[in-house]
Amino acid sequence: MKADFKHKDECRICRSKGLKKILDLGTMPLANAFLKKEELNKPEPAFPLVVYFCETCSLVQLADVVDSSMMFSDYHYLTSASKPLADHFCQLGEEIARRFATNRDDLVVEIGSNDGVLLESIKDKCRVLGVDPAKNVVEIAKKRGVETICDFFGEELAEKIVKKYGHAKAMTANNVMAHVDDLHGVFKGVKKLLADDGVFVFEAHWVGNLIGDGGFDQIYHEHLCYYSLHSLKHMTELLGLKIIDATLVPIHGQSLKVYVAKHGEPSRQVADLLKKEKELRLDRIETYKAFSDKVESNKIKLLKLISGLKAEGKQIAAYGAPAKGNTLLNYFHLNGDTVSFVTDTTPLKQGLYTPGTHIPVLAPEKMNEMLPDYVILLAWNYADAILAKEKALRDKGVKFIIPVPEVRIA
Repeated sequence: MKADFKHKDECRICRSKGLKKILDLGTMPLANAFLKKEELNKPEPAFPLVVYFCETCSLVQLADVVDSSMMFSDYHYLTSASKPLADHFCQLGEEIARRFATNRDDLVVEIGSNDGVLLESIKDKCRVLGVDPAKNVVEIAKKRGVETICDFFGEELAEKIVKKYGHAKAMTANNVMAHVDDLHGVFKGVKKLLADDGVFVFEAHWVGNLIGDGGFDQIYHEHLCYYSLHSLKHMTELLGLKIIDATLVPIHGQSLKVYVAKHGEPSRQVADLLKKEKELRLDRIETYKAFSDKVESNKIKLLKLISGLKAEGKQIAAYGAPAKGNTLLNYFHLNGDTVSFVTDTTPLKQGLYTPGTHIPVLAPEKMNEMLPDYVILLAWNYADAILAKEKALRDKGVKFIIPVPEVRIA
């Protein structure tokens, strides 16, 4: 297995040595490596999941990097499977087209375009091009009429795109920058592909939310980086780019929405957010050590609750099979003996089993058929929407356990 991952001893952004360990979640399988039934008795690859902090540029990161082809060549996550997320990205696409790609000939490039939901929403307003390394989701995007290159984005690919399509008036990447090991290569590619007056708009989960109201389950092997605006400012300045605007958006708890350009001055919002991060001490290792203690406390509370329910003979299921849910299930050692099944709207996951814990993934309608006593809401970041959607299920007596950030029953 060791040949499938490497350990880095320097920061991805500033290249400084001596990263400080802040949280060790042990050894886990890949969060999206769902299994077929015939694979359950075969050896399952697993890798260290340990979080580090760089005291020089404040980047929170994984140092153990799994071979990207293992994670992304065949991908089970589809943006379109989550309506709130799909709606959010369509709105972002509309903003990009309205503000930055105002002419029919303007080019918009999305890095990690997945099944093409965002680009499909604006393909009649401007030229669009997706880039994604997962062959299966690229085929889905093409069926939507979204031209997509099946590859990893970097400086070399940026040069090829410029030669064939010209420079991009706008670029975007959403829930993608966390996956990038070679940050310098991607940002150099962005700089090469962007027009002089172009803008790169991207969203990434904010580390302030991760350690605050968010959850440790956002940590898995695909997510190599956990960003603050401070760390991103350090990255862009190294390459001569400018952060001209930034804000927090209520997606995945809270995500950073960052606007990067070749020229321009930062907005007042940039200064305000940098100040907020200082006040939250996101540049201090003590903050992250306190977060590690919080994770352990959360684990103890949830396991105590579930142990009590099982002792009473209650049936427990799970709702949603997001990648982050597999971090929680594995770190808490909740397997098929404790959780009977999990339902998910993603057709690619249905009929498979969760990595490491081997819980069967069923279609959503099975929840109504089987009516468990309690349901662990693994997609807890959409708790309000899901609880409203499943009112009929709750009226039948099914109770939802919200596991993060504080254990509660709804």
